[in-house]
Amino acid sequence: MAGTAGNGRNARNHGTAAFNKETEFMVQPTYPGVYIEEVPSGVRTISAVSTSIAAFLGRASKGPIDQPVRLLSYADYERRFGDPHPASDLARSVRMFFNNGGSDCYVVRLARNASAASVTLENLAGTAVLDISAAASGAWGNNVRIEVDYDTPLPDASFNLGLYHEEEGTVVQSEVFTGLTMDPASPRFAVDFVNSSSQLARLALNAAVESGGASDLTVIGNSFAGFSQSRRPLGNLAAVRSVLDGLINPAAPATPSSRFEISVDGSPWVEVDLAPWGTIGGDTLAQIRDHIQQRINDALDTVSPSANVAVTTATASNFITITADGAGSSLESVHVRRAGSRDIAAALMLGVDQGGVEMTRYSNFRPAPTASVLTVGDPGGSAGNLDHLDQIAALQSQAIAGITIDAVTIPLNDPLGFNLQTTGSGTDPFSQSATGYSPGTGENDGVREKLRIVAAAINADSTLEYRAELWGYNLALIATGGAINQQPSAISTSTTDLSGDFVLNTRQYSLGDAGSGDFSVAGTVGTDGLAPDLATYLGSEAQQTGLHALDPVDLFNLMILPGDDDVTQATMDALWGPASSYCQGRRAFLLVDPPAGWTDDGGRPAVVQDTALVNDLRATLARSNSAVYYPRLRYNDNGTIRTIGPAGAIAGLFARTDSNRGVWKAPAGIEAGVRDIVGLTVELTDAENGVLNPKGVNCLRVLPNGIVCWGARTLDGDDAFGSEWKYVPIRRLALMIEESLYRGTRWAVFEPNDEPLWANLRLNVGAFMNSLFRQGAFQGGSPKDAYFVRCDASTTTQNDRDRGIVNILVGFAPLKPAEFVIIRIQQIAGEIQT
Repeated sequence: MAGTAGNGRNARNHGTAAFNKETEFMVQPTYPGVYIEEVPSGVRTISAVSTSIAAFLGRASKGPIDQPVRLLSYADYERRFGDPHPASDLARSVRMFFNNGGSDCYVVRLARNASAASVTLENLAGTAVLDISAAASGAWGNNVRIEVDYDTPLPDASFNLGLYHEEEGTVVQSEVFTGLTMDPASPRFAVDFVNSSSQLARLALNAAVESGGASDLTVIGNSFAGFSQSRRPLGNLAAVRSVLDGLINPAAPATPSSRFEISVDGSPWVEVDLAPWGTIGGDTLAQIRDHIQQRINDALDTVSPSANVAVTTATASNFITITADGAGSSLESVHVRRAGSRDIAAALMLGVDQGGVEMTRYSNFRPAPTASVLTVGDPGGSAGNLDHLDQIAALQSQAIAGITIDAVTIPLNDPLGFNLQTTGSGTDPFSQSATGYSPGTGENDGVREKLRIVAAAINADSTLEYRAELWGYNLALIATGGAINQQPSAISTSTTDLSGDFVLNTRQYSLGDAGSGDFSVAGTVGTDGLAPDLATYLGSEAQQTGLHALDPVDLFNLMILPGDDDVTQATMDALWGPASSYCQGRRAFLLVDPPAGWTDDGGRPAVVQDTALVNDLRATLARSNSAVYYPRLRYNDNGTIRTIGPAGAIAGLFARTDSNRGVWKAPAGIEAGVRDIVGLTVELTDAENGVLNPKGVNCLRVLPNGIVCWGARTLDGDDAFGSEWKYVPIRRLALMIEESLYRGTRWAVFEPNDEPLWANLRLNVGAFMNSLFRQGAFQGGSPKDAYFVRCDASTTTQNDRDRGIVNILVGFAPLKPAEFVIIRIQQIAGEIQT
């Protein structure tokens, strides 16, 4: 911090020249006093990048294809990619990475010509509405089960969707999405909402209901205007007048009930007051409807966007129905809730929470529920009808004496048990409830009362394989077990038979062709496709597939290509070169598994007898960015001993060494134990190790202290090459420094290219190199012996400056591993007296 005197003279601390120049005239004093100015120090800390983020590519049982998925544990792998693919070493390699010390990796699933399981769901009218496919291709998708129900706060408008991935009958992953709608403008539109987060499935509107389809859901004629209907039967005109007058104009000292709140087409809630209304006793039915409609529309005119409704009275019972209406309206919905005071909604059973029915536009496009349902409307009738509910409300309570499900009859007229004759008279209508059950409605909540009795009677019968739920006025029977296609063979009632009002459906839908319900159409069967070939591994840069699926990944350091039983050695031999070149371009390091031909049929190292095999392997590789480890590992797979390439375990060893000692420490030696294995396919001798090590082959050895990595050379580490990148830790240290400086000096782009910039670069790069020196990354007893940083006129000429170039020269003295510890022993003869 620096103070500035009132006379305008700046008192500032001495930062770098760059910042003194830039801030010299920043303070503009205008009044006598003290001014404070913050002067930047010029230090921009350069942080060392991670050095052991691995990238794996191979076949998996499930998961997204050609997409890098970041994993922080093997449990993450199991959640995203499922059980190990039977032919691929990918899963085991990832597991060995984490068990040997790794903590962060990306996995890219590869698959060739795989297909995704799919199914089409229909609505209750039998119209195809939703196409559902597995989130990724593969046979795993055939085991994804789907459940649909209407058990939501708006049971006649929205639905819940459950997705369940099963393996051998056990659910291993589940997702449940609640309150979905089929309204494309809704934030909970099923297609968009599920696709934004599901790891199991992708949804799409079926072509039949897409724009221009035969049942285009955007055409109002294929749906209906949203409405809210009171379910209190008001009766004839005299009864209507009496009920409304008694609520709105009660005799003193009773409090009037005249208000409710309404929202139309998603508008803000607004309070409606039907009072004053002194003419009810003389009004016609039309005048009553007009009064209610006018009061609602007047209230809606006070909010924006404004909306309008039309009020009608349905059937002889004169159920008050409020329907979205008016020019410019989306005709989407009408919702009613209770007012804070003087509420009339509860008494009229207006609004879904008060026992009313609210259906929204698009709700007829919901997929049929995975249950057998006594529905409120007739699916074969006009959209949005309440035919079944009106029929049931008009029944006498004695009309239903029992319900029969799969030949099991449950009595519903037992005076000592479940009895629908709750009012004492069998001739009373279903809509009338027992005294005291719903006094606020004039005991008119009888339909829900009796449906709850039916549900309780079904749930009390332990012989049935079904449970009953009530979704609003929809009575649902859900299979409690059995196969996915389990459903009742028949449901009927006596003495009045309502079997025609029930819609029968299966317990679950299924992706693929396992489902056989009336409301699903089998789609594509999911397949794993063929083993990846060379083209699959190499992929496309334009489409970011194969190796190029890693293009969007900000940083990875190690690449592992696990083996596959169905991928030929010729394919792998052709792959190593392009893979190493890709790693070179990303400043990453490739870990190579030894070819199968390096070990003969007798289990001995053929490569020792023919070291030309090593040169054959590295002929096309970027040798300085690659290393090979030999032999293969043996591990216990639930009692079966199998073999695997060592790259995954070695990557974990790299990570462990980097964490414990630093990237400059060779990941080899007695500390470099290989975990999660039971042995090696070849136990090398010292002599055999002595043949392979000078050729740049890193050997794994069985020593008294365990199985360890006993080599730290790159494929450029053949003694005959004399390469400066002979050793793995030196190469990886250089890659870390390069990547860290690349990221840490971006701030210099477009800065003035002069001595102040060069000084700042020297300062920041020097501070970074000094931090590495202090951690023991370099040779030398002092910084000047360990590294240097130059950025001045000697590195950046005038010609460079004219071309917009600034050059930074960084040198360091790496620590080379002590491969050979030579101990000289000499006998001392002792003092000889002469």
